[in-house]
Amino acid sequence: MRLVDRVCSPRKLAAIVATISIVYFIGALVYRRDVDIQNIRNSLPYVTYDKPVCESQQLAVQTFNSTYTHADGIYANGYETSYVPGTEDVFLMIKTGATVLWQRFPIHIATTLPQLPHFAIYSDAADIVAGIPIIDILANTKRTTKESSQFETYRQQQALLAEHANIELTEAGITGGWQLDKYKNIPMVAHGYRAYPTAKWYIFMDADTYILWPNMMRWLSSINHEDMLYMGSVTYLGGKTPFVHGGSGVVMSGALVRKTFGEEPGLANEYEEYSQSHCCGDHILSHAFRDRGTIPVLSGENYPYVAWRFQGGYEGDLQAEPPISVRFKNENWCKEIVTFHHLTAHDIEKLYEFERKYPRDYPILFKDVYHEFVMPYLRDDRQNGWDNLADIREYSNDREKDPKSPQVTAYNSYDNCSTACQEWEECMQFRYRPGYCGLSNEIRLGRKHMDGDNSFSSFWRLDRIRQLRKSSGCDPIDAVQEEGAFFRKQSKA
Repeated sequence: MRLVDRVCSPRKLAAIVATISIVYFIGALVYRRDVDIQNIRNSLPYVTYDKPVCESQQLAVQTFNSTYTHADGIYANGYETSYVPGTEDVFLMIKTGATVLWQRFPIHIATTLPQLPHFAIYSDAADIVAGIPIIDILANTKRTTKESSQFETYRQQQALLAEHANIELTEAGITGGWQLDKYKNIPMVAHGYRAYPTAKWYIFMDADTYILWPNMMRWLSSINHEDMLYMGSVTYLGGKTPFVHGGSGVVMSGALVRKTFGEEPGLANEYEEYSQSHCCGDHILSHAFRDRGTIPVLSGENYPYVAWRFQGGYEGDLQAEPPISVRFKNENWCKEIVTFHHLTAHDIEKLYEFERKYPRDYPILFKDVYHEFVMPYLRDDRQNGWDNLADIREYSNDREKDPKSPQVTAYNSYDNCSTACQEWEECMQFRYRPGYCGLSNEIRLGRKHMDGDNSFSSFWRLDRIRQLRKSSGCDPIDAVQEEGAFFRKQSKA
C-alpha cells in the first residue's frame, strides 16, 4: 500500500486532524504569534498541480508550526531575545540542506535568531532542531521534477526517513545536495511571502552566512521598502547576466515580493523545468525577477546605497567572504559591512562576540573587522607556510611571458616577487611559491598553507598598510595597537 493511501484513509486522516489540533493548542501556549497562523497554514500547499491533495496535507502536518514569534523577552530554549529595532518588519529565510544541517544551522539558534522575531528555516528534508521545525521546501515540487535524475539525492533521503533510519544523513554517504539547492530559492520566497505578506523586507541567506543586524537595519531604515528593490552582492553568470549572490545575503523589498509572488501564486513551481538545465537557485530567482522587469541593484554610493555592504555589491562579480578572506582596501576602509559568507560555526560565534563589543547604534566598518580579525596577526617578516591570498596581479611560469614587463621574472624567486611588489606602488602584500608570484593592492590575512616545498610564503608591506590607515580619515593609527600585536604579546609571555 502506498504511503499516500495509508495517510488518506479515513481513520488515519482523523488521527492526523486530531494531532494537528493538539499540536496547535500546545503551540499556542508556548509561542506568541504576531504572524497569523492561518496565513502560515495557507502558505504551505502553494500550487500542487499533479499531486494528490493529501500529499499537500502531509506537508502541512510537518510544517504548519514552522514560523513563529519568540515569547516576550525569553527565547523558547532559554536564550534571551534582544530584537534589533526594525526587525519586526523583516522576514528572514535561512536556506540549508539535510546533509549539512547539523554542522551549520544550530549556531544560529544562539546568535542570529534571538535578534529578530520572524523567520523560517528551509531544507530538502523535514527535521526539527531545538524545537525549531525545518521545512522541506521541496515537498511540493511537481512529481515529474522529483522523478528527474537531479532528485536522486532527495529520493535517497526520503527513503531513509520513511524507514525511520536512525542515521545522520551526513553519515549515510549521500552526495549531490548541491543539485537540489537550486530548486529551493523560488518556493522559499513564495513561502516567506505567504507566511508574512505584510513584511517590509524579505531577506534570505545560507546557513554558513552571518548578518550584522544592527548594520543591516540602519541601512534599510534609510531606504524605501515600497520601491522595487532586489539587492546584495551582484555577480555574473557567464560574465554577462547579473544576479544577486545568495550566499552573501539577498534583500528584497516588500513591494517587489508582493508584486511578483503576491500576484502570482503559481510562481513557486513555474521555473522547475528551467532549473533542470540552469545553474544556481539565486540566478534562477534573478531570472524570474528579470522576466517581470526587475534587475539587481548596482547603485554604488547612490540610492539605495548598497556600496560595499555585501563586500562585492559595489563592483560586481565578488562575494561575501569570512574575515580572513575579506578584501580590505582604501575604497571600503571606512564603509559599513553587513554580511559574511563561507563561515564555519566557529567563525559565526567569533563574529557574534565581536559584534557584541559595540553599541547597536555604532556602525561597524571594514576597518573594525580588520582591527579584530587581521591586524593582530600581520608580521613584518617572511611567513613561510602561509597563503595570504594575494591575487590581483599574478605571474607564473605557465603563463605567456611579456619581455617588456619588469615583472616577468617575479615567479623565479621569492626575492624577485618581493621586488615586483616594491616596484608596484599600490602593492600591499605578496605571496610566492616556486613558479608563482601573486601581488595585491588589497589586504587579506589568508590561512596556513602546508604543502611541503610547494607551500606559499607570504609578506605584508606594513609601512604601506599603516599609511592607508593614516590617510583613511576614520582610523587613527595611534588609537589602537599596531599590526602584529598578537605575536608581540606571545613573545613577552
